Amino acid sequence: MAIIEFLIEKAKFLVPLIIILLVASRIFSKTRWQFYPIYIIVLIYFILVLLNYFNVLNISPFIGKWILGLSIFLIVISTLLFLVFPKASLPNPTGKYRVGTRVFELEDKTRDEIYTKDKNDKRRLKYQVFYPVDNTKGLDRAKWMVDGLELTRKLASSMHMLPFMLDHTVDIKANSYWGANLSKDLDKYHLVLISHGWKGFRELHTDFAEELASKGFIAVSIDHTYGSQAVKFEDGSVAFLNEDALANLGNPFNYNSDSNVLVRTYGEDVASVLNDLEALNKNDPNFKDKLNLDSIGLLGHSTGGGGDVYIGLKDKRVKAILGLDAWVSPLTQKELSIGLNMPSLFLRSEEWSKGPNNTALDIIINNSSKASLIQVNKTKHVDFTMAYMYSPLLKYVGFSGMEGGREGARLQREIILKFFEKHLSSDISIKDDYLNNIINLNDNLKAINLNLDN
Repeated sequence: MAIIEFLIEKAKFLVPLIIILLVASRIFSKTRWQFYPIYIIVLIYFILVLLNYFNVLNISPFIGKWILGLSIFLIVISTLLFLVFPKASLPNPTGKYRVGTRVFELEDKTRDEIYTKDKNDKRRLKYQVFYPVDNTKGLDRAKWMVDGLELTRKLASSMHMLPFMLDHTVDIKANSYWGANLSKDLDKYHLVLISHGWKGFRELHTDFAEELASKGFIAVSIDHTYGSQAVKFEDGSVAFLNEDALANLGNPFNYNSDSNVLVRTYGEDVASVLNDLEALNKNDPNFKDKLNLDSIGLLGHSTGGGGDVYIGLKDKRVKAILGLDAWVSPLTQKELSIGLNMPSLFLRSEEWSKGPNNTALDIIINNSSKASLIQVNKTKHVDFTMAYMYSPLLKYVGFSGMEGGREGARLQREIILKFFEKHLSSDISIKDDYLNNIINLNDNLKAINLNLDN
C-alpha cells in the first residue's frame, strides 16, 4: 500500500526522529499510559522497517489496509483515553490568601491498633494541614496525590481497573505550597478537621481544605488508617485498606458490630489529631500559639461524618459539625438521642435519601437544638468527594449524579465556607437565613429540616 511503502522508504529519516521524540518526551515529561496505543503503532512501524530491511515482508494491498486500519483504530483509542481520563486541574481557591501545606504523622500510645494482627501495635495516623500564607515565592507546589503510586494503584485495584489506569493523577499539582510560612494576619486561626469516608483517603477533600485555607482557616485533612485506601508513612511502610474492618451486609450481626467500631474509631482519630495539634500549637515554630483550639469545626463524609458526630457528642472542643451523607446509623439510639448542642448541618445526597441511615439521622437532628438537613437532588454519595477529578463522563455512566461534578462541588464549597465562617469566625455579614437564600438560588437543593439559627 502506497502510504505504508512511503513510510518504510523514509525510515532512515523517520526512525531517528521517532527515537529523538520518545527520548525527549521521557526527559521532559512523564510517560502517560494513554499513549500506550501510540507506542504500539511505533512498535509496528519498527517491525515493518526491520522486515523490509531484511526482505522478509512483501506488503500487499490487503496487508497494507489492515496495518493502516489498525493504526487509525489505535490513534482513536488513544484520543478517547485522553478524553475519558484527562489530567484534570484542581479548582482554584477563591480566597485572598495563598495556601501552604505540611504533612504530619502521629502515634497515639493510648490507643491499641485493632486492625492489625500485632497486639503491640498502637494507632498511627497521618494528617495534612492546609493554612493561609502571604508569600510562596521560591516554594514548590504540592502534588494532589502526596502518597503517590501506592495510593493510586490501590485505588485502581479497588475500582477493578488495571493498576496503571490512575497513574496520571500522581502528577496533578495542588494549589498549595510546601513549607510556606503561616500568614501573620490573625492572632489565632480557627480550625476545621476533615474526615474521609470508608475506602476514601484524605486527598478526596483537598478542594474543601484549600478553599477554607484561602479564606483564613486552617484545614486539617485526616487519613484514617486502614479505612483509607493507602497511608504511606515516613519509614516507608504502607498501611493499605483493611477490607476485614467492615463485614458484608449479608452478615448483619458482624456488620452492625463492625460498623459501630469503625465509626467510633474514626471519631477517636479526630480526638487523637486534636491532641496532636495541641502539641503542635506549643512546639512548632510555624504554628506556635496560632491555633484556636477552643473552637473546632468538623467536616466529614460518610463514615467520617458519623465519626464526627460520635466525637462531637463527647469532646467539648468541637463547636460546629457539617456532615456530608454522614453515616450515623452505626451509633446507638442512646447516643443519637443525646443530640448535638452545637450548630450542625447535614447535606444528604438523593442517593442516600432512602434507607436506615435516615432513621438515625432523624433521631440526631430531632434531638439537637441547632441542626439542619438539606438534600442535594440528582446527586450520589460520591458527589461529596473529588470523584470529578477522574473523568468528566462519570455522570453519564451513572457513577455520579447529574448535579454532581465540578459545579456541584463549587456549591458545596460555598455552603461549607459560609457555615464555618458564621459559626467559627462569627462573621456578622452572614445572616441567619443564609441557608434559605442559597436554597432559593439552587433548584437542586431541598430543605428537609431547616433551622434558620444555623
